[in-house]
Amino acid sequence: MSTPPTIKQLQYLKALTQERNFQRAANKCHVSQSTLSAGIIEMENLLGLSIIDRKNRKKVVLTPFGEEVLKTAQSVLNQMNELTARAQNITAPLSGPFRLGIIPTIAPYLLPTILPKLQKEFPKLEIQITEDLTAPLIKQLHQSDIDLAILAFPYATPNLKQIIFYEEPFFAAAKKGTFTTTKISIKDLEQHNLLLLEDGHCLRDHALSACKIELNKNQKSLSATSLLTLIQMAAQGSGITLLPEMVIKQGFLPKSLELTPFKAPKPTRQIGAAWRENSLQRNNIAAVISSLNP
Repeated sequence: MSTPPTIKQLQYLKALTQERNFQRAANKCHVSQSTLSAGIIEMENLLGLSIIDRKNRKKVVLTPFGEEVLKTAQSVLNQMNELTARAQNITAPLSGPFRLGIIPTIAPYLLPTILPKLQKEFPKLEIQITEDLTAPLIKQLHQSDIDLAILAFPYATPNLKQIIFYEEPFFAAAKKGTFTTTKISIKDLEQHNLLLLEDGHCLRDHALSACKIELNKNQKSLSATSLLTLIQMAAQGSGITLLPEMVIKQGFLPKSLELTPFKAPKPTRQIGAAWRENSLQRNNIAAVISSLNP
């Protein structure tokens, strides 16, 4: 009977397909690039078939057989993680690794508050943070790569459980003097350029949806990759952006930026979390959610 690939080799393959680069995959696995490459080659020799398509020199591409190996590797690694989590929950509840995902439009504003709180309440829980966009985090939940994701809603999370912690309003942010009233209506936005995050950020969709805005041909919009960029552009008079309340509460906004609340009905977004219902980390998930829920 031939020798099967090792768990370590399966981890190398998973990291390589995630990073699509040998050096970054090696860094993720905390090994040298030569060690990771040797592990992949050894796995190919054990299986007798190529996993990596080496004709493509620009990026890492799997062969059709490699895609099959990857699916099996992900399943095996998920089962190993679940087995470890089950043993951990029995022998030492509220301890061990806990992988928390969070989106970029929440992370810098919420983590400084919740992370110390979680570390104080659960000192034996090793909280590992993954910051990414919503869609990749949902995928990581399904693949058992993270245990819990803090997200902004509404957002479809098929086959996942979700909970809403609270709702927060949006404020119009613009250069001082842009608005002459203490409150504005959503219709007032039609007269100005809108500054939005680029596609892929749910804050963009939430802002447009909450304000019931459909960009028309006469209304210009500019996109940026971060809230910080949008804030600076708005402060310089390039247009108006919509900021959620947690961004404003943190402070550190330019002095030239003016924040104007909306008249009722106020546009809002919801902050909550999603997780796998059948996760063997469910006891830890329940404890963390209870701590996060106001």
